[in-house]
Amino acid sequence: MPRIKCSLIDGSGSEKDILTISLQDNGIHVYKSLDGGDHYILPPIPQIGALIREVIEEVAEELNAEAVVVRYGDEESQDLNNLVLSDAWYDIERLALAASKHAAISEDFEARIVIGIVRFSSFIYAATVMRKEDTFPLLQVYMDSSGDLPTVRVYNELGQLVEERREKITDFESYVKSLVGSEDVAVVYREASANLPSPREVTTADGSKYYVAVIYRYFLGFLPSTSLNEVRKKRVNVKGRSELSRALRALLYLEKLGEGGGVEVLIGSRAVPLNELPKEVLRLSQKAEGSLRKFSISFESDPLEEPILKELTGYTPEYGSGDVYLGVRVLPVAFLIVAENEEEFSQYVRRIMEGPTSDGYEMLDEIIKKSLSNYFIGYMMSLEEALIIYTDISTELMNDGK
Repeated sequence: MPRIKCSLIDGSGSEKDILTISLQDNGIHVYKSLDGGDHYILPPIPQIGALIREVIEEVAEELNAEAVVVRYGDEESQDLNNLVLSDAWYDIERLALAASKHAAISEDFEARIVIGIVRFSSFIYAATVMRKEDTFPLLQVYMDSSGDLPTVRVYNELGQLVEERREKITDFESYVKSLVGSEDVAVVYREASANLPSPREVTTADGSKYYVAVIYRYFLGFLPSTSLNEVRKKRVNVKGRSELSRALRALLYLEKLGEGGGVEVLIGSRAVPLNELPKEVLRLSQKAEGSLRKFSISFESDPLEEPILKELTGYTPEYGSGDVYLGVRVLPVAFLIVAENEEEFSQYVRRIMEGPTSDGYEMLDEIIKKSLSNYFIGYMMSLEEALIIYTDISTELMNDGK
């Protein structure tokens, strides 16, 4: 069982255990030793390093700790600048199955059988089937759909692999239900931080192994106009894309993509209305695949499988009547990550998801004004965040009669 222990060292050098974090079959267990002790369980996410770092930093802040020192190893431990986790923490299948069990025990149902299903990443699913009164699973199912045919593994109540096969499965929930011989079933569905992709392992012809993923972030702006046709169709061209790309890489402390890995920042040529966004994202996806081919890395992804982008494919914006119309414009940015190990991958993801510092945002704001317009207000957001802001502003304007 992978475990992390944290100690508090006071000014006299005395050391006191304050925190233990462990990965168990139903989630990430956090034990706090101070103030009578506290114990809680977190659902695993693909970027496990970022989650653990957040827990440690939160406790350090509570205790007003001056610094966090990381030691790796047991007998001959060494001090490090960054948190380093053992390979056991990065077992994606183990994490996904633990997340599904966490989902299964998180709700109280009257049904005799409870199924916890987790979409752990864009291509990994896991399920745990349990009797309501039990603490152990009847069975667990893991599916990796990154290949042409999904790989499916089924485990029994002892955690033993009883079946493994490659099969085309279009509905994971229905498939799991078909393995359960009961109609009295309740299903708990979770998405394990869908914005945080798990890496895809890619091995090149020369035997080199890389961890690859594409993260999409969005810049949100508005287009006011007296012309309804312009609001519906006009695109906002991006000036100085190379400058914006370099600025994002610098502000996020990302290494430029090269032979040893790194991050390439791909920016759409224009900010578009919501109904055109899926096409723009697809173009960036194709650019990412082309960039990887330069390094002999074969990688394919379909960003339009994401539920929100699917919905936007058939979306038709509606506008009220008035002297001035307000349309939304979204600029997609793709961060193509190539890392030689999972810890490096996790660090890149964390920097992208956390975004720039406050000073960095001010610098980015100036660049966006030059590259796009003064009407862009949201930077480095997930698509969900962008849509929430758009909805809130639109609702406020309608309530004001504008």
